[in-house]
Amino acid sequence: MDHQQFKVWLTQKSWAQSVRYCKVVAWLMLPVALALDVPLLSDSAQAAAPHVAWLIAWQLAVELTCLAVIVADRLLPRLGNHEVPLYVFCGVFMLLTTWAGIRGCLIGSNGLVIYAAGSTFIAAVICTARSVRRPMYALSLLAIAAAVSVKAVDIGGMVTALVVPFCVVVLCIEVDKVTHARQMELFQEMRKVDAERARADKVLYNVLPTSIADELKREDRVNAQKFDNMGVLFADIVGFTSFSRSLPPDALVLVLNQIFSAFDELVERYGLEKIKTIGDAYMVVSHRCIESMGDLALEMVQAMERYNRENGTSLGMRIGMHAGPTVAGVIGVKRFLYDVWGDTVNLASRMESTGAPGAIHVTDSVYQQTRHRFAFEAREPVEIRGRGMISSYWLRGQITRCHPGLDPGSMEA
Repeated sequence: MDHQQFKVWLTQKSWAQSVRYCKVVAWLMLPVALALDVPLLSDSAQAAAPHVAWLIAWQLAVELTCLAVIVADRLLPRLGNHEVPLYVFCGVFMLLTTWAGIRGCLIGSNGLVIYAAGSTFIAAVICTARSVRRPMYALSLLAIAAAVSVKAVDIGGMVTALVVPFCVVVLCIEVDKVTHARQMELFQEMRKVDAERARADKVLYNVLPTSIADELKREDRVNAQKFDNMGVLFADIVGFTSFSRSLPPDALVLVLNQIFSAFDELVERYGLEKIKTIGDAYMVVSHRCIESMGDLALEMVQAMERYNRENGTSLGMRIGMHAGPTVAGVIGVKRFLYDVWGDTVNLASRMESTGAPGAIHVTDSVYQQTRHRFAFEAREPVEIRGRGMISSYWLRGQITRCHPGLDPGSMEA
C-alpha cells in the first residue's frame, strides 16, 4: 500500500467530515446557547456568577472555531489536502472538549457529557494519519486531573471525579485504533475497486472509440450516429491464405499479431479509428481528416515491406479507400461491436478487392478531397458490382506532409 496516498486520502476525508460537522454545530449553537443562557442571564443572582461567564465564553469559542473552519475551507479549499490544518483543528477541538470536561468536574454541570461526546467525535471522525490523538487524550486527562486535584479534599474524592474522564479516554483510544484500521481497510478496498475499474475502462476503450465508450458508460446505450463524409479504408494481406497453409495455428496467430500490432500503432499515431479485423483483413475509418488516412495507407504498405525484409516473406498489401456518408453505432447488448454501415463501406471494400498487391486503390471522392496532398495516377474505369464502371485512382505518394513531425520510416513493423 502507498502510505503517502493513504495519508492524503485520509486527510481529505477527515477534513471534509470535520467541515460538515462544523456546519451543523455552527447552526445549532445559537439556538442551544439562547435556550441555556437566557434563563441564566434573566436571573440577576446567577448572571453575576463566574461559571455563567465561562459558559458563554466556551460557547463563543466553539462558534468561532466552527466558523473559522468553514471560512477557511471556502476561501482556501486546498487546506483539505494538507495534514497540518487538520491537526490544528483537532488540537483546538480537543482543547475545547477538555475545557468542557474541566468545567463539568469542577461545578458538576453537563460538561462531562460534552467531554465524552467531543472526545468520541475526535476518535471516530477526525481520523489522522499520524498518532496525534492519543497523546491529546492523555494530556486532556492530565489537565482534568490537575483541575480536580485543586478542588478535591482527599484522594478518594479525586479518584471518584476522574472515573468518568478516565473511562472516556480509554474508550476513545480503543475507538481511535479501530477507526484508523477500518479507514486503512476502506482505502485498500477503494484502491482495488479503482484498479478493477481502470482495467475495465482500458478494455472498453480498446474495443470502442472514446466518445462511444463514454456514452455507453454514461447512458448504458449508444445511439447510431450519421456522418456526412467518413473515410473508410480496407487492407488485405495478399497471399496470406496460401502462406498460412504451411504454418501451425500458433505461428499463424503470431504473424497476424505482429503485422496488425504495427498497424494499430500507426492508426493511433494518426488519430484514426480501427473498426475490426476479419481474418487477414483490416478496417479503419476517419471521421475528420481524410488526408491522415492517405498517410496511414502509405505507411501500411511500407510496414508490410519492412516485415517481408526482416522475416524473409513475400506477402503483399492491397488497400482500398473511399469517403462518403455512413452510419456508425454499436450492435447488440452482449459482446457488442462498434461498426460502420452504408454504401461507402461497401465501395471501400470493392476498391480493396479490385486493387493490386502493394497498391492503394481509391475512388474519385478520395481523389477530389486529397489531390492537393498526394500524387495520384488515374486508372482505367473499373467495373464494380452493383455500381457499374467507375473512375478510380492509384495513390502513389505524398506531395506535402499533413504531419511534418512524423517520419514514415520511424515505425517498425
